Amino acid sequence: MTASRLRLGVAGLGRAFTLMLPTLANDPRLQLVSATDPQGPACAQFERDFGVRCVDSIEALCAHPEVDAIYLATPHAMHVGHVELAAAHGKHVMVEKPMALNLDDCTRS
Repeated sequence: MTASRLRLGVAGLGRAFTLMLPTLANDPRLQLVSATDPQGPACAQFERDFGVRCVDSIEALCAHPEVDAIYLATPHAMHVGHVELAAAHGKHVMVEKPMALNLDDCTRS
């Protein structure tokens, strides 16, 4: 993490993310540095808006050396796997609700 700003990667550029975008983009403590989404036009718009490059997968986003934390706005059924992937890469995670679809997935370590 940089001394002044948390460098954020975004997984999922759909509705959940667009609702949070004004908050994330205007927070002086955050810097949007990369994103991934299966929809090419969404990635192209993100690149134009923020002057950064999107990557082609959640794996690449989690491995991105300039990303300190991942904002997960992917489909609910993917949250657990994506949180585990980000954690395996040493990334902090902010996840849209729900964090998982069942209690067992929420409490496993």
